[in-house]
Amino acid sequence: MKASDATRKLSATQIGAIAENLIANELMIESKGRLSPFQPVADDDGIDVLIYDKDTGKAVPIQIKARTNTVRKRGSTERGNIAHFIIKKSTHRNDRHALLLCVLLSPDLRSTQRAWLMPLNALHDLATVRESTYVVRASKLTSSNDKYKKFRCENIAEISRLLIRYFEGECLPNTHFNFQAR
Repeated sequence: MKASDATRKLSATQIGAIAENLIANELMIESKGRLSPFQPVADDDGIDVLIYDKDTGKAVPIQIKARTNTVRKRGSTERGNIAHFIIKKSTHRNDRHALLLCVLLSPDLRSTQRAWLMPLNALHDLATVRESTYVVRASKLTSSNDKYKKFRCENIAEISRLLIRYFEGECLPNTHFNFQAR
């Protein structure tokens, strides 16, 4: 049976692909071409994009998680301020210098509302650990003082600036994580 246009929805895989491409495009634009994203043919290790810095010759693998909605307020149908991201343990490795980019997209999938850039090897200490997943529940509010505050970015322009600082040998702000780009 065919779905009518009124009931047809994008799949989670399609939304993920849109997010990865949107972020890759925005990073190129915001860095004026300095950052060059590459996508692996197969991302079975959870790496969605490799960001290459043309100026330094360094690169960093990034896993991207995207959502289009925040969770509903308790006992309500109204959306709150918490974005909920799930990272599978089966694709997570602590032994590499990779980053996790969690992105809250606009409902129409055309822009980024908020983003969080954090080291993947810090996930075990930051996220809620479940049997087969890590769960990141971060507030989109810039005034929030949650544990993800130091990783929260206003937009992809800020992510671009952070990545360039990283490639130039700096640590993520408010962390002791030095990217040590390869």
